[in-house]
Amino acid sequence: MTVHLERAALTDGVPVMHLVQGDVVRAAYDPRQIAEATALAWLCTQVPAMVTRGFKVTHAVP
Repeated sequence: MTVHLERAALTDGVPVMHLVQGDVVRAAYDPRQIAEATALAWLCTQVPAMVTRGFKVTHAVP
């Protein structure tokens, strides 16, 4: 799977948002609320296929 990860200013109390589109996970995290590594760990709990199938992270260009 591929995880497209970007930083974004999200609503307080919503540190990560994601959308699964087939073999791609599009995700945004708010660095004011959560670290990137923690966001990836959270995604692994919400999208178990990332763990079982493996994943590659790409980052949005600022």
